[in-house]
Amino acid sequence: MLKAYSVIPDLNKDACEIIRTAGVQLEISNSNKRPDKKMLTKLFNKYDILIIGAKEKFTKDMLSGINCKKIIATLSVGLDHIDEEYFKTDLIKIINCPTSNVISVAEHIFSLILGLNKRIIEANDISVSGGDRTQLSIKGHDISNTTIGVIGAGKISREVIKIAKAFNMRIYCNTLNPENCNDLLEQGIKFLSLDEVLANSDIITVNIPLNEETVNLISKDKICLIKKTATFINTARANITDIPELLKYADENPTFNVGLDIDIEEYKELFSKKRNNVIVTPHIAGNTAEAVDRMDVELANNIKEYLISY
Repeated sequence: MLKAYSVIPDLNKDACEIIRTAGVQLEISNSNKRPDKKMLTKLFNKYDILIIGAKEKFTKDMLSGINCKKIIATLSVGLDHIDEEYFKTDLIKIINCPTSNVISVAEHIFSLILGLNKRIIEANDISVSGGDRTQLSIKGHDISNTTIGVIGAGKISREVIKIAKAFNMRIYCNTLNPENCNDLLEQGIKFLSLDEVLANSDIITVNIPLNEETVNLISKDKICLIKKTATFINTARANITDIPELLKYADENPTFNVGLDIDIEEYKELFSKKRNNVIVTPHIAGNTAEAVDRMDVELANNIKEYLISY
């Protein structure tokens, strides 16, 4: 019988049942403290299946000594926390859950868009301090009938496009292979180069994975192309965008809005300054209660499906 261990202590009960009915002996951590590298390596060596989250980093050196088949099941869409060497060996199978948080992330993107354009946080601060609307730094703006530029054409981008249509937005899209997006072309989505999307959109949202090609994709030169009245949203990995330059652009242009849902550990000092045109959340877009339950169950089903042909 295969043995599995979840470093996530509150794994959904339905997900646990799915894994166990697949003939797997499942153990679950009873601690909210996530394992350090030493403990993670020990667990990786001991169990056939290890259930982790995006916080668990699998580095190349942790492969040393692995001589039998293992499954790393990650409760995440992104896989950049796992070194590329793991994908090159037949001993390791990586399983993730790419669909469960799509709606949650798309909703979060629009919460950032609306929060910034309607000046929600600034207005709240004014209200609780006894002020009135005359103290707003600038008036809010409607997003209906504006142009949204969607970078990426995956599942999240498609959900964003659905919502954008409800606001009667003009939609531009940038992707490496627009010829593979006939469904979007049939909907009248206009595909443009990255520079064209950045220069011609009122709202921009980045929905692409982090890899060698996308690191610093939105560089200083690209940021300078964006309208000074635009709203820029990134709920993907932080390193896709030059965060210091993006905030510098926001500081220089009070009408330029920035909404980020990223791990801010290395940017804490930058975000210590309060800005009316910047909202940052700590990578929570795909972490709603509903999304977490869906991810647990999706991952369990993906494990079960793989084991059928194991």
